[in-house]
Amino acid sequence: MKKTIALVAIAASAGLAHADTLVIDVSGVESWEFAGDALNTIMNVFVAANASITNIAWDVNMTTAGISWAEENTMGFFGNSEEVFAGFGVAAAVTNANFAGSQASAIVLGADGMLDIEFYETEWNDNTAAIDSFYEAGSTITLTYTPAPSALAVLGLGGLVAGRRRR
Repeated sequence: MKKTIALVAIAASAGLAHADTLVIDVSGVESWEFAGDALNTIMNVFVAANASITNIAWDVNMTTAGISWAEENTMGFFGNSEEVFAGFGVAAAVTNANFAGSQASAIVLGADGMLDIEFYETEWNDNTAAIDSFYEAGSTITLTYTPAPSALAVLGLGGLVAGRRRR
């Protein structure tokens, strides 16, 4: 009985899901054209193999160029399957305007642990073949994620099953 309880404790502690955070500096990142355009900035960020991203938060200082509006600036995550509109609702040009917020996410990364983030415009491309907006110094994106279960958790659960079979 004591042996089984010990195995349960090991398995529970090893497999305990915990959230980690990753802060990404996006200062100087530019947005140029519609999604998929070669001029857009795409960041490839290593998070963790098979991680589940549960939240995306941003604290950015945005400046738009020409007649571009803040609400057109978009961050597309994981092949643009999730989008963040940092300047949502601001139908105007801005200079060093702060936008902060967060949204829940359901992104599950692959074995390579890589997350791509594309910075692009939506609705209107006001400045063809020219910059539409960029992030000023101190701009960050914070990802909250849960790493995949560790090998120790899998071994602990295997030990639990083996302990039950001996009975």
